Amino acid sequence: MSSPTDAHVPVINYDAGGYDYRSFWQGRDYEQWAEARVIRRTLRRTAPVQWMVDLGGGFGRNVPHELQRAQHVVLVDYSWTNLTNAENTLLADPRNAGRVFLIRGNIYHLPFRDAAFEMGATIRVLHHLAATQDALQEMGRVIGEHWLLDVPIKHHLLARMKAVVKGGGQKLRSREANELGTKDEPFWNYHLGAIRDTVRQQGWNDVLVASVANFRRWERAVPRPLRAPVRPLVYGVERVAQPMGRGWWGPAQFLWLTKRQPQQFAAPAASPSSTPPAPWDALASRMWCPACHADLAWTDEVATCSGCGKIFNRKGMIWDFVTE
Repeated sequence: MSSPTDAHVPVINYDAGGYDYRSFWQGRDYEQWAEARVIRRTLRRTAPVQWMVDLGGGFGRNVPHELQRAQHVVLVDYSWTNLTNAENTLLADPRNAGRVFLIRGNIYHLPFRDAAFEMGATIRVLHHLAATQDALQEMGRVIGEHWLLDVPIKHHLLARMKAVVKGGGQKLRSREANELGTKDEPFWNYHLGAIRDTVRQQGWNDVLVASVANFRRWERAVPRPLRAPVRPLVYGVERVAQPMGRGWWGPAQFLWLTKRQPQQFAAPAASPSSTPPAPWDALASRMWCPACHADLAWTDEVATCSGCGKIFNRKGMIWDFVTE
């Protein structure tokens, strides 16, 4: 897996060309259902927590499930479009007031202190990461105990069947990531064992909890008139395949990580000259400058780093902590 050679690793820009990630999920009800089932079931492995972070959470499609197990959920994404859509939906619900927080951030340089969150989730994100080890290290740094991690694998059942016909089995067995996509928009699939070794080296115990979306895009293979009667069968087999297919069947393998030495967040002393606006005052103590890790001085609209002087702005209910 790759590691960066400088401090600025490129991040895919979902805002380019007016792209709206919500369009990707049109016609993908099965995949959404399959993921939601695993998320809900897995998060019940631990007691409810106060603070959870959804890293690379897009427009917040999984936040409703996370709110069932966390009092506060912080949604982090790089895309303004995603976050604006989250603001217009999640924060339009008065029940989420003071519970959902939106942060524009870079996964390689997060604006959170160590162990700021008891629990975290990273779903449909790893395939975008050019420097996987460093991203896993940085994301894991801000999570104190439990982490649900979705790993897109290259050696799933369909890929193996294709390799039998077309060749390429050695590439699937290799522990190196497969680079796919295009030059402008590359993405990666991984050897599950390589990712598991990495998180173990970084201090996590891991349990493989589910194989997910084992029949991804099954609708393409079924004529439209037959989809409705076939759907209950596919959903039923997916329920069986999620535990049975762990490690080999589906293209998405979900890991439940538990830190070997759990950390509790230690809040720094509050500065009397810094007054974060409500409801952000609840989160502000868990944040620092993503560039130099110094304290932040807050006003209603601006957070200023006390170390390097960088200024971070608020736009509506979204705080922008990306350092260009």
